[in-house]
Amino acid sequence: MPTVSRRSFLSAMTAFGALGVLSACSQPGQATAGRSKQSVWVTYPVGTGTYNDVAAVANMLTSKTGSPVRLMTSDTGIGRLAPLMNGTAQYARAGDEYYYAFEGDNEYTSEIWGPQRIRLLWTPPGNYGLLVRRDSGIEKPEDLRGKRFPNLVSSTSMNNKMLGMLKFAGLDHSDVQLVEIGYAEQAEAIKTGQLDVMYQNIQGSTVEELNTEYPIRWLDYSTSDESRYDSWEELMPMVLPGEATDGAGMSEGESVTNLQYSLPILTIAEQPADEVETLLTQMHTHFDAFKDATPDTDKFALDQLMMLPLTVPFHEGAIRFFEEHGRWTPGLQERNDALLAREDAMHNAWPDFWAEHGDAEDVRQRWQDWKRENLPALPVVDDVEGSR
Repeated sequence: MPTVSRRSFLSAMTAFGALGVLSACSQPGQATAGRSKQSVWVTYPVGTGTYNDVAAVANMLTSKTGSPVRLMTSDTGIGRLAPLMNGTAQYARAGDEYYYAFEGDNEYTSEIWGPQRIRLLWTPPGNYGLLVRRDSGIEKPEDLRGKRFPNLVSSTSMNNKMLGMLKFAGLDHSDVQLVEIGYAEQAEAIKTGQLDVMYQNIQGSTVEELNTEYPIRWLDYSTSDESRYDSWEELMPMVLPGEATDGAGMSEGESVTNLQYSLPILTIAEQPADEVETLLTQMHTHFDAFKDATPDTDKFALDQLMMLPLTVPFHEGAIRFFEEHGRWTPGLQERNDALLAREDAMHNAWPDFWAEHGDAEDVRQRWQDWKRENLPALPVVDDVEGSR
């Protein structure tokens, strides 16, 4: 198997996978002399709620601290992580690709990628779920049997989540009609009847616009039978069941339980701890300057951050910040230390594993099997709300 430079490949991914670099800070007539050096953040494409959130943070940092921030965008997980790993970007707000890259799973089980030393910084919560049209006759998860169900192209993580939501109802892929479709194409497919259900953030222009034309309903995943969540630990370990009350199409007083997880702000292990601690201090100190910028930026408050499930280590600089502000616990430290030990074990084993198994068609499954057989279970955190 030919050897490829990881850094060269990731640099190429940045060049060809990223959609562009957009200024999020420059104001006409502003002087730049004496400012801190520019930082680059990578996130989802322009127009998404996630981009808008990050742009609000970037504008705050520029105006309040004089530290220029530029945003780089990509519509793929690899495109969002490659600039971070090759040093083009210093920070990222990404999706679940951060977990799979840390573990070296799925598309990251490759010669170029493998497990990555990724660190969490800031973990604002969000709620995501399955919606249907109110005129569809689908009122509960069990009603999805036989319905047209999305199988999202190049979206392993979201497909895993939707499979877990099917399993909650005692269903799986064989019980629905799978429709291959892109994530952004779902809303139009709901309108035309190509789909009966779609996966989406409960807030945002896409679902608000859909609801004005075709009133929508969010499927509820509340239950007193905790065993119905059993498959979620394996399929979506970064998720907890969470109650939402402010989704598109929901009336006052209405609530629904669906998936709660974070699209976190990330960096790499090598990022200086003092710089990270300073960044988080600035975000916290100047929170009022951006908290109302988008429907979701109020969730960037320190007291709203999701500390669990903890599946990737927090950065040393973030831990310092959380300790100072009372959000760090012995249980979180134990879990974080165990994740660091897991990271070292994966990185030490990876070269020999790849040399032996890299050509196998089932290399992804072999890597997961190796981890299951050789790595200890992570400790449960019992001194923070949540259970993982």
